[in-house]
Amino acid sequence: MSRSRFFSFFFSTFMLLAFSGSAFADWFLSSETKALIVKADAGDVKAQFLVGAAYDTGEGAPRNGENAIKYYRMAAEQGHVEAQNSLGSVLQAEKRYTEALPWYERAAAQGHALATNNLAYLHDMGLGVPQDRQKGFELYSRAAELGWAEAMWNMANMYGAGQLGKVDLAMACIWTYRAGKFAKPSERRLIAYTRQVLLQLERTMTVDQFSVCRQEGDAWSPQATQASNTQAEGQTEAAR
Repeated sequence: MSRSRFFSFFFSTFMLLAFSGSAFADWFLSSETKALIVKADAGDVKAQFLVGAAYDTGEGAPRNGENAIKYYRMAAEQGHVEAQNSLGSVLQAEKRYTEALPWYERAAAQGHALATNNLAYLHDMGLGVPQDRQKGFELYSRAAELGWAEAMWNMANMYGAGQLGKVDLAMACIWTYRAGKFAKPSERRLIAYTRQVLLQLERTMTVDQFSVCRQEGDAWSPQATQASNTQAEGQTEAAR
């Protein structure tokens, strides 16, 4: 094929695809995502969530907020808790706070730790709702009991900044310690922050005060962790 004919063929093909959006977009969809879309459009809730995640993260599909919202919403309306939180997150990223709020509420009602923390943040900062620090703190506390380390860190900051009344360095220290203790290994930034703050607090507080901080930090564990440990102990006893 001559260069001129090749150029003509390439140009006409490109123009055809350019004016056929779905066909052009299909070039960038993985075979797995294409198969999931078929299932999602047929009503499969898990597939709907996974397609939403593909468009949200750009893994298996080009990043597309509109499509992510579309498929997350399909799954969320069927009660999929992860989709409810993810839909809220995408809407929040677009500063559509009032739309994000009810989806966080739905997921939080099902005991979703991250959604509870996200809902707390909206109340804490007054995004989509009137600012209510106490409501935010209550929700952060609930997320902390579900084991969410970032919520513990948020509580520490509220105590340290005096957003609940007077500055309370003792409680700020305790919750910073707990946040670092229960952070997942992948939460490297959070772990680094808690270490830095604890070093500063150790210099600021007396030896006895910092010792109490560590003791109180170690004496507590999230209710979710306690329940998990109790279940594991029961299974061990049953196996004996």
